[in-house]
Amino acid sequence: MRRALVVLSMCLAGCLGPRADPSAYFLLSPAPTPAEGGPLQVVVGIGPVTIPGYLDRPQIVVRVSDNEVAVSEVDRWAEPLGANLARVLQENLSLLLPSSTYVDYPWYESDAPDYGVGLDVRRFESDATGAVVLEATWRLTGGGSALDGGTVRIDEAAVAVGRAPAVAAQSRALAELSRQIAAAVRRAEERAPANLRP
Repeated sequence: MRRALVVLSMCLAGCLGPRADPSAYFLLSPAPTPAEGGPLQVVVGIGPVTIPGYLDRPQIVVRVSDNEVAVSEVDRWAEPLGANLARVLQENLSLLLPSSTYVDYPWYESDAPDYGVGLDVRRFESDATGAVVLEATWRLTGGGSALDGGTVRIDEAAVAVGRAPAVAAQSRALAELSRQIAAAVRRAEERAPANLRP
């Protein structure tokens, strides 16, 4: 009898003991892209970067329909999505604009960059197939004036079904947006030679 109780208690301890955490953690990553032009020695400020409240959570959000989203119980961002997005945007721009340097928003007036990049993300999630939609408004400023910007929608398909391919598709969508912003910086710099740069 005593032996049966010992075996039973060991079984209960096994059932009630620690369980493996099923959570998986993901990060956006820079998409290796060759520079579309030569080195550009400018200082670029990144921010502010905003994301909608429904995305501002540790859990990854999946689009179910136009009016419904689902919050994953196991797939999570390894860092806050807004911070990850801003960091990867900067890394992409540094690849696209070699020799450029960066400061984070907010910056001191004495450290004001040549150009500032602001980004308001309105939508940035995948559906069940991994297809991603990035909708955002971006703006390029310099010398206290608006220089360029616009509202974009970028669609990016995943190469396979699953969370990792979907996050990779999100990274590619952000890389495409980064290319558009880098091109705007180059256009602004062409209009403003170094000695007249804002």
